[in-house]
Amino acid sequence: MPKTTKKTNKYAIDSDFVRDLERDITAFIKGGVDQPGTDERFNELALRLFEYQYNENTPYRKYCQKRGVAPGDIRSWTEILAVPTDAFKEVDLCTFPPEQAVRILESSGTRDQTRRSKVHMDEMGVRLLDLSYLESIEGFFYPSGEKNLHALLLAPPLDKLPATATATYGIGKVIEGHHIGELEYFVGPEGLDFQGLAARLKQAEDDGEPVIIVGTTFAYVHFFDYCREKGLSFNLPSGSRFVDGAGYKGKSRELTREEFVKLAQEVTGVPPEYMLNNYGMTEVQAVFPDNVLRNLVKGLKEPRYKVNPAWTRTLVVDPDTLEPLPKGETGLLRHYSLGNINTVQAVQTDDLGYEIGRGFECVGRAAGAESRGCSVAIDELISAQKMK
Repeated sequence: MPKTTKKTNKYAIDSDFVRDLERDITAFIKGGVDQPGTDERFNELALRLFEYQYNENTPYRKYCQKRGVAPGDIRSWTEILAVPTDAFKEVDLCTFPPEQAVRILESSGTRDQTRRSKVHMDEMGVRLLDLSYLESIEGFFYPSGEKNLHALLLAPPLDKLPATATATYGIGKVIEGHHIGELEYFVGPEGLDFQGLAARLKQAEDDGEPVIIVGTTFAYVHFFDYCREKGLSFNLPSGSRFVDGAGYKGKSRELTREEFVKLAQEVTGVPPEYMLNNYGMTEVQAVFPDNVLRNLVKGLKEPRYKVNPAWTRTLVVDPDTLEPLPKGETGLLRHYSLGNINTVQAVQTDDLGYEIGRGFECVGRAAGAESRGCSVAIDELISAQKMK
């Protein structure tokens, strides 16, 4: 494959190269979350996607050139240069002019409200984002195809939340097509409605109609604390489940995941296999759910961990050198997703975790400053954007 250093018609949005790339990635994702024997196909698609992003994402191309990496020079997806998550707060990492975006997603800015990651998507990007989320959610949250759940959301009404918020999009996708009746919200101007939620869970217990509860991990912890203080507990109907995320990085109010699951079971009566933590981020167009419910349905015996859908890969790297670590060792998580067609497919996070089974587990966030490798990368990307 020859080196390419400037844009050509080969990579235009309506070109055969790009149409074929979207078609093949789409077919790959539709093959399912745990299709076997995908390593060779994933590698081939990842290298084609790298060629496209190298040629159409100017700051990324200049960054790659500075590091001496170009299409034709690499043979494995592991050699594709990753971009730190914080770079998305500083640089327009986009394969088309950002002002032409049909959808923009923004991070929550939990550490700095003035600096948020932004991801710009065209129609192709939106199609792959929706498909990536759909396949993972169907496969891991509803492995038996349930569509009879009452949806209780530990969030304000979705139409009151920013349309660009990744959390808004994610909550909507988790319940889409699987709930009955109106959506029920339990967060208002005064915060979480503890009494209202407790009353609704008692109603579900009495009616025998299963529910799905969706919210941040920390919202659950506050509610469980309230229930323990009031001496409340429930026995929710069979099939009930809850999904937590957007706030669990190993601990929440000094609770480990194991302690969280135990407390949740004591308060709600929901079996641990129906307690699903969902790991995701604005910069990666994929979600990584817990494996426990899918394993229960398929009769598999494994510890709880986050599964990599077939169209993703995760490496664990040394915080200082950013070099891959052996399986089982704790380091920084680096995610690759074929769904990231509009930005860069390789994203370096500051989340700590380790590789296990067919995926990984997250145990926290790196304390203090970014690793030196990430800081250098961000500086180089900012410089590249100024050179446009």
